Amino acid sequence: MEKVILLIEDDIVLAENTKELLELSGYGVITSHDGKSGFQKAFKEEPDLIISDIMMPQWDGYQVYEELQKHQK
Repeated sequence: MEKVILLIEDDIVLAENTKELLELSGYGVITSHDGKSGFQKAFKEEPDLIISDIMMPQWDGYQVYEELQKHQK
């Protein structure tokens, strides 16, 4: 069973390049281009690992982390 990574990155080129590298290493990758939708995908998809940019539109990486901490299952 492959591990799934949620990649939250607003720079689309960087996100796609990182996604490709992770997939070549055998990981499943879900992408999100802003913090708020990344937070929503984290609960819907339940990834094994979340990699998040810090400076993003809507919610920054710190807000994503804080909200995830508040809503742990």
